[in-house]
Amino acid sequence: MAGIKILLVEDDWIIAKEITLSLNDLGFEVLGQCDNGEEALQLIHQQKPDLVLLDIGLAGEMNGIELGKQLREKQLAPFIFLTALADAATIEKAKLTEPYAYLVKPVTADTLYATIELTLHNAAQKKDVQPTPPLKEALGIGDSIFVKTRNRMEKVWLKDILWVEASDIYALICTATGKYLLNTNLKTVEEKFPDASFMRVHRSYLVNMDKVEAIEEDDILIGAARIPVGKTYRDKLMKRISFL
Repeated sequence: MAGIKILLVEDDWIIAKEITLSLNDLGFEVLGQCDNGEEALQLIHQQKPDLVLLDIGLAGEMNGIELGKQLREKQLAPFIFLTALADAATIEKAKLTEPYAYLVKPVTADTLYATIELTLHNAAQKKDVQPTPPLKEALGIGDSIFVKTRNRMEKVWLKDILWVEASDIYALICTATGKYLLNTNLKTVEEKFPDASFMRVHRSYLVNMDKVEAIEEDDILIGAARIPVGKTYRDKLMKRISFL
């Protein structure tokens, strides 16, 4: 995520602080935070962010929808609406500006990350950047795959993957050094990753069994992460492991 510049336009300073911390933890560069559309428009022209997180309810004469309209018409930057307003009338108005996504606060770090990744991917698609190639058949644990991260392809070794989790219709690869969004679903990943090393333990999780450090009740522990074990997968998991 290094090098991806994000401008946060949010009028609640507490929420702005929380989102900024989440973005920093995810590795994004936060250019700054402002609470009105007029200042945001100036900063966008000056700093040219890769993405704008935009609250609808802003101080000043220009609200988020009006700013979003300008961003779209002038093609200044892709933007995501981030707001507590989720009524039908607001959504209808917001849809007219064609945002890349619409998130309702509060939003989790994982959802924020996945939405930003998809937005950057879709924005790149409009510039004729090729998507991540499909996974090939019969991958082995010693193989690697290339995943798209903004304007380049990065190599990820399967042996370095901790787990893969479902993210809507996509799959999110998690390693010790970062997260990568695949342009495919978790079922396809399960079918093509080596089953000698990877195992489905939940409808939303596929784990690298070599990375499992402990099993605690209904959770698998990988580092500081706790991966839930679904009831329908527990018996298969217990048959898979060896213990005294």
